Amino acid sequence: MTDELLNHPGALTGDVRPTASYTLRVNGVERPVSDAWIGESLLYVLRERLGLAGAKDGCEQGECGACSVQVDGQLVNGCLVPAALAADSEINTVEGLSGSGGASDVQQALADSGAVQCGYCTPGLAMAVHDLLQRNHRPSEVEARQALCGNLCRCTGYRGALAAVQTVAEAREAALEAELDAAEQAAATVEPVVPAQATEQSFADLALAGELPLYADSELWHEADQLIPPQAQAQPPRQVEPAWSGTPAHGTAVPVGWEPTPAHGTAADAAVYGTPAHGTPYLPTPPHGIPHQDPGVYEGTPPHGTPQQDAGGYDGTVYATDGYGHQYTGYDATPAHGIRLPEDENA
Repeated sequence: MTDELLNHPGALTGDVRPTASYTLRVNGVERPVSDAWIGESLLYVLRERLGLAGAKDGCEQGECGACSVQVDGQLVNGCLVPAALAADSEINTVEGLSGSGGASDVQQALADSGAVQCGYCTPGLAMAVHDLLQRNHRPSEVEARQALCGNLCRCTGYRGALAAVQTVAEAREAALEAELDAAEQAAATVEPVVPAQATEQSFADLALAGELPLYADSELWHEADQLIPPQAQAQPPRQVEPAWSGTPAHGTAVPVGWEPTPAHGTAADAAVYGTPAHGTPYLPTPPHGIPHQDPGVYEGTPPHGTPQQDAGGYDGTVYATDGYGHQYTGYDATPAHGIRLPEDENA
């Protein structure tokens, strides 16, 4: 857009200033602007070319806030914005606040709270309050002061404007709650409506669709009663005898045929389970080299160095002793570390 304006045929040498034609969308209405100097501010175009004099020209330096307008939802000072750069934006002015020619709730609250005296700053204050309540539905007094600090008022001060902010916020909140309550009551009293085509549907179509008629007084419901075959009566569940009657209570006699668990050490205990009675001696394990008392089991462990008595399991070779009772053959003893073993073919 900037390059287009700079390359406009009006940008020639001499005293002729560059001009451009564009369209501003103000309060939802397309407003054409023709042959305007590209340096004209949005405030000047709104007042002098479009006839919207609500925004006031106070300082032309962005200090007083009397020219406050909204551009794409942002509150700006109209005197600092080039109008040609706002051609593709949505512009809202104080004229757009009121609906059907009457004052908006913000404008009415400012008037009721005494925030209007000379009226020069009032359009900017109204736009600032409107912008604040759009962003924050229930602002605190500190937040309201921060939002209005850019709008200068030399007549009444700011108490009336701050009161107007709270008044509008409370009124809008109450209206919203009343609307929600009315919607809930309306939803609770609405009766379901049967579509016209549903009453003309046959029961076969409903069956295919997996649906059933909604109301018992409809013809389809009675038709369904006639077409659905009577269901067979459900058979009572078969009584199943329990596998056992459970553990009898203490003191109940033991049923016939049950054998009690024999006590440990009794003859019955040994007969049933094979467990010897307590106190019956066992054959201890003999020490090394002593034959076991039961020769049928094993012959006993021979002492170290003794040839194995079972020649079938070992070759019976006797080894020389090393001084500790261990016998070896071929060597006298295990040599110390570092001493070579004797030459031997079997080594």
